[in-house]
Amino acid sequence: MLHNEVLTWVRYARNDIDVAIREMEYIRNPRLRPYEIILHHCHQCAEKMLKAYIINAGGTPLQIHVLNNLRRTCAGYDISFNKKRIKDHCTYLDIFWNIKYPDFTVSVDSSHASRGINSAKRIYNFISEHLGIDKIFFI
Repeated sequence: MLHNEVLTWVRYARNDIDVAIREMEYIRNPRLRPYEIILHHCHQCAEKMLKAYIINAGGTPLQIHVLNNLRRTCAGYDISFNKKRIKDHCTYLDIFWNIKYPDFTVSVDSSHASRGINSAKRIYNFISEHLGIDKIFFI
């Protein structure tokens, strides 16, 4: 059984991806969608899941936001975190770690947000499997 702290991190990660999906689905007009907020929540979901895994493995999560650094820490516990697919999703979302700030200079659109949601879902599922909890998203 998972420790309550791990479950809390997973719950918060799930809240982040749920917000991203809702913003994408419920705002019909693509010009009105807050893509920066959507991508911020995608990044946050992945970050929280990686930290949940580290805590579950007995580690202390680093106070960093770079997903690939967190992923490498996870790989120290389980080599499967070095798989190309998980690296690629972390690398993509790492682009958006500071998108919540006004000085972020990359222009984003619906395709970025869709890809971000896909990456966050895949990271969520991958880590859920490793934590022994049900996958939520079927992609």
